[in-house]
Amino acid sequence: MSGRLYSVVFTFVLTTIFVLCLAGINALASGTIEKNEQLEFQRSLVYVFNLAEDIDSVSDEEILGLYGNRIEEITGDQTVYIVNKDGSKELAFTVQSPGLWGTITALIAFNEEGTRITGIDFVSHSETPGLGGRIDESRFKEQFRGEQISSDPSARVAVVTGQDTVSKEDARVDAITGATRTSESIQILLNKAINSVLPVVREVVK
Repeated sequence: MSGRLYSVVFTFVLTTIFVLCLAGINALASGTIEKNEQLEFQRSLVYVFNLAEDIDSVSDEEILGLYGNRIEEITGDQTVYIVNKDGSKELAFTVQSPGLWGTITALIAFNEEGTRITGIDFVSHSETPGLGGRIDESRFKEQFRGEQISSDPSARVAVVTGQDTVSKEDARVDAITGATRTSESIQILLNKAINSVLPVVREVVK
């Protein structure tokens, strides 16, 4: 009996020590983690606003400089990011939609008139690597840049799946082969951004 009690007490003490160690490490690293996450988000903003030719070659210091000097942030119920380019504005904000395995969070930029998408990046998701996870690839994201938004609210952005060649006005981008559910989620996310969030954002920045 005493042997069993010793085992229980020993296991409890050992577990407590490990938990306290992990909690201490997490507390010490939380500031660094938060700083890195903020920097990655700022890198996404620089990318969607197309403020750098090759985003992968831009240093952290350059990202901080571009963010601080070029991008304005308006906080509120919906945080909006604004950049001025040759006298015209571009607006960016985050929007979420359910994906295959979890929530997809995208950062999307539009021109001031709200007639074109000027950039998109996916800041977090849980899509399948090699399939839906390919939404992180530049080849997929770049096809949205400059895409015209349909004037028909029921057919805002068409993410073409499979061999489908139907074009809704000139709003058409190719889906990811083998990731139909993810592609459909991206279309839902974009239409949500255009129909629900963008009108509110444009009123905020007037």
